[in-house]
Amino acid sequence: MCLSRSASEQMLLARDAERKAAAQDPATTPHVAATPSQHSIGSSTTQRSGDSKRCERENLAELLFDDAEEDDSSAYMQWREFGLLYLTYMGFLLSRKNYGFWLRSVISELGYEKSQAGLLGSTLEITYGACSFLNGVVIDTRSPRQLLIGALLLSALMNFAVAQSCSSLSAMILLWGLNGAVQSVGWPSVTNVFLAWFPDPAQRGAWYSLLSTCQNAGAALVPLLVTLSVGSHGWRAALYVPALGSALVAAVLAVCLYGSPAAYEAYRSGVKAEPSRKAKPSPADLAHTMRHQVFLNPSLWLMAATYFAISMVRTCLQDWTSLFLSEQKGLPIATSARCLFLWELGGFAGTFAAGAASDRLFQGRRGPVVCVCCALLAPSLCLLLRASSPIAVQLIYLWLGTCAFPVHVLLGLFSREVVPPSVSSSAGGFVKMIAQVGGASAGYPLGLLQQHLGWGGVFAFLAAVALCAAAAALPLWTKTATIRIKGRNGTVQDFKEIQMRRKASSEKDLMRKGLLAQGREAQCRAEGSLRHKDKYS
Repeated sequence: MCLSRSASEQMLLARDAERKAAAQDPATTPHVAATPSQHSIGSSTTQRSGDSKRCERENLAELLFDDAEEDDSSAYMQWREFGLLYLTYMGFLLSRKNYGFWLRSVISELGYEKSQAGLLGSTLEITYGACSFLNGVVIDTRSPRQLLIGALLLSALMNFAVAQSCSSLSAMILLWGLNGAVQSVGWPSVTNVFLAWFPDPAQRGAWYSLLSTCQNAGAALVPLLVTLSVGSHGWRAALYVPALGSALVAAVLAVCLYGSPAAYEAYRSGVKAEPSRKAKPSPADLAHTMRHQVFLNPSLWLMAATYFAISMVRTCLQDWTSLFLSEQKGLPIATSARCLFLWELGGFAGTFAAGAASDRLFQGRRGPVVCVCCALLAPSLCLLLRASSPIAVQLIYLWLGTCAFPVHVLLGLFSREVVPPSVSSSAGGFVKMIAQVGGASAGYPLGLLQQHLGWGGVFAFLAAVALCAAAAALPLWTKTATIRIKGRNGTVQDFKEIQMRRKASSEKDLMRKGLLAQGREAQCRAEGSLRHKDKYS
């Protein structure tokens, strides 16, 4: 690690250089016969000077070691919090993406029609989207750590309650809708913690994309866990197992998550974190900013239109794949699980590659990546309808995930980058709310479309929707991020400022000790000179 020389270190080096120069040129120093008193005074002074120099060097070494240790601690905490955030949203997805695995049993065993069962998914998407927007201000003013823990526990409770109320479709719809409202707190709170620990805009796209791959990892685990549990304990296990997993993740967060660098520093120092002293905007100013920066922002409306279309495509492929492959292709549920796993795997790779491409190839512009990915979805959907080989179907799902997920991830970040930080969560929630309406349209409306036109009509419609999404994203091609987002609960810069203040204070103490040592040495020399004059005068 490269450290700049402090003032104390420069002082020590300068004094060492002077001492070496004096030793190399003894002629420049007048020789005076030393008296016994001078020997005594000189040895005492030399001993005190040596002690002070040794103390200075020890303090300097301790200071530099502490700086290196604090830098390592900061980097470790960033990675530690990142890993916890990754695990957190996987816990949310366990209790939400299990819908498609108990949907078939709701239709077959409980005797409901496809359009009726589709109301479950539509209700969750609507409540999720509406609450994503309405909760924006609340999320920005509350502790994200507490919100995450509470939301995970409530989502686990909703899953357990749905499994117990399967005799009433109305009760299942109500409970699953409440689960959507609880789930809407998850990603905005995760994003706030992420922005607090990783605020550097030069690397934000790649890091945000890497964090977003937790959606693919979590959703990929659902088919594997749920399929095994359903085969052993029946379809209700598709609700019980995710509920248990979410509760366990909440327990881990309660023990391990700090939520921000300020909270971590307060924990280390044993001092309670002070509330932010930053002036909050008045309701009138906030309403004015919301109106002009969110509701009348044309870029946000274009993002919302693109997000609407892609959410419809993604939700349809996630929720109806098991039924589609069974009816249209005659494939078993194990093949459906592999297709969904590859869908998420493709999303994992595509998301990270798209984030890095938007940073490096397009200098922070998200629009080109979004437009290209939307355009590639249309031919892929038509190809999926015509494919008959199980291997070909699985490879197409892998490619579809690679194209669909980057749009979802980059628009979530893009919408926060084009507005002031005071309304960033509200802007993200606004775009997400409209996207959830698109996801809700993949439930009941597409269920009716399938009953009248079959799966061919559904996939032709989805291909047209993907082309409309590409057209809506085209005007965003040159749009760049102009606002630097800063976490509400203390950023890494704040954490480093605390460390720099601590370092400056230590350096001042060290310099003061050095100056005192110099003063004592000069005083001893002066006393020795006076005694010498008194003796020989």
